[in-house]
Amino acid sequence: MEAFREVTDIQRSLLEAVLKAYGHIGREGSTSPSGMNFPTGAALAEKLGYPRRVIDMAAYGSLSSFVGAAPLPLYVLEDGGRPVVADLGCGAGLDSLWLGVEGARVYSLEVSREMLSNLAVSLEGANLNVTTILALLPELPLKEGAFTHAIMNGVANIIPNKARLLEELFRALAPSGKALIADILAIGEIDQGIRNEPDAWVWCVGGALSPDEWREYSAAAGFIECEVEVKERFEPLARGIIRLRK
Repeated sequence: MEAFREVTDIQRSLLEAVLKAYGHIGREGSTSPSGMNFPTGAALAEKLGYPRRVIDMAAYGSLSSFVGAAPLPLYVLEDGGRPVVADLGCGAGLDSLWLGVEGARVYSLEVSREMLSNLAVSLEGANLNVTTILALLPELPLKEGAFTHAIMNGVANIIPNKARLLEELFRALAPSGKALIADILAIGEIDQGIRNEPDAWVWCVGGALSPDEWREYSAAAGFIECEVEVKERFEPLARGIIRLRK
């Protein structure tokens, strides 16, 4: 892809590993890494609190390939109104489906054709205002200032260039727009060897930032507010939600 020309050799190998892994997940479903026992797919969606009506309407591929860190649509919908949402790295599409069912206008961006194919099956006959877009983040083929919200559920950490990602998020959001990012946080020291390991990037560990790093990057991009909430600790990592406001 064109965007590969702008990354280092290490970043290129990491991106290629991520693309390969998520293509496989889209075809075969998600499973926890060797030696780790945590829910994936439909079991993970249920654990995180996704509504039964959304789980029931999702096609098998969307459920089996689901990966995520938090029920982000819940926070979008709490703001009320008719949100226009960019679901970045939408993957299996459960967030897009949930938002669409609640009347949101959703643009679902994903680099994996397999994942987008799963979402397309879930959307068949659903009459939801959801548009799918094949795209490689951090570049966003979206209009400036067009979105009330942007969400990234277990996606930000697999993108090496966080500074560019946040710049693009800021550009796409309308004034007072919000970005919600759910991912793994670094709350302790992560060995550099792990940082350079492609599998660690696939599972959102290699690219994990600390809360302070998220605040620094967001401020540099222009966001006036960055709130980092730790939801679950397993040191030196944690699962958390980053809330940004333009």
